[in-house]
Amino acid sequence: MQNIKAESIYIHIPFCKTKCPYCDFASWAKKEHLIDQYFESLISEIRTKCEAYFISPTGSYSKKNIQTIFIGGGTPSLVEPKYYKKLFAELNQFFTFDKACEITMELNPGTARDDFLEGYTNLGINRISIGAQSFNENILSTLGRKHSVDETIEAIFKIKKAGIINFNLDFIYAVPGITKEIWKETILRALEFEPKHISSYSLSIEPNTPFELIYKNPKLLPTDDFSFDLYFELCSILKENNFTHYEVSNFAKPGYESKHNINYWLAKDFFAFGTGAHRCLNNLRTSNHKDLETYISYPNIENIIDFHTDLKFEKIMLNSRLNTGFELDLIKEISSRSKKEISTLLNDLSNDGYLELLNNKIHLTDKGLFVNNEILLKLT
Repeated sequence: MQNIKAESIYIHIPFCKTKCPYCDFASWAKKEHLIDQYFESLISEIRTKCEAYFISPTGSYSKKNIQTIFIGGGTPSLVEPKYYKKLFAELNQFFTFDKACEITMELNPGTARDDFLEGYTNLGINRISIGAQSFNENILSTLGRKHSVDETIEAIFKIKKAGIINFNLDFIYAVPGITKEIWKETILRALEFEPKHISSYSLSIEPNTPFELIYKNPKLLPTDDFSFDLYFELCSILKENNFTHYEVSNFAKPGYESKHNINYWLAKDFFAFGTGAHRCLNNLRTSNHKDLETYISYPNIENIIDFHTDLKFEKIMLNSRLNTGFELDLIKEISSRSKKEISTLLNDLSNDGYLELLNNKIHLTDKGLFVNNEILLKLT
């Protein structure tokens, strides 16, 4: 596979202390005894696939320059730095890293250790994403999180002590039992710790998770209108505090937007390694085995993803999540509607406060970002 233009790498680490009841990611609790085997398989996958990607017919290859790395999970902060040292040594065989390379690691409160954080920073990890989820103990309990508010605060202090100022706080809203007061308190409490980035997602009930059984009755969940009220409260407070709302669920201080995730939303190619990892290279999407033991045994096997969505529509769908807007001409290219129908719809959506049309680009408002997929379906 020649002429790969990807500049981002995703690494999946599937180990957790406990499995959250809303989570459908490839992650497992109480399987830390497999960490050794997992990293052996992970390194084997990197070596085998990169040789296949990059080696030319003459038997030589040139390293690819990388701008971003994201180590996600699972709980990557459960793993000792010595394993990541081996991982980065292998990556260095095939990639070069820009001096400004953004290297993010996800961390769950309760797993932050001073010695681990020192080891991570020595390897070049310069951005941490903390799965705080809430600053309210009752909401943490409802979500099945095993950490406390105090452990989140302790993790923030340890990260800062390690010299990492670029950190993200992840939150979940629209949780059963949440009130506007609880949500506002969480946002304001977060701001006290001066994060450079905040991500916030509405609770979604995924198939085959414990929450699917617990919340079979949708009346047990917050309404869409109430969820939007919480979302709008978040947008308002963060804008007042000089955060840029640069993507549907993401807010950053200027210059601290997640470069890695922006690559996803711009529909750029990316490498990915680890159990359940999905990659896109030269517009070909493939995925690894999601089962942990199967991946350990067969790390080099991947499956082609039969992706039914039109690539142009996918690009618009991803671009629409960003505050930079998307081209009106792209809509006209893929829409089954006439130009007159599109124009009428755009006027209606603009009058209703969902979007603005500027310089032939569609920019969704906060109200529009909340329902961006529905708007695209109307236009196409």
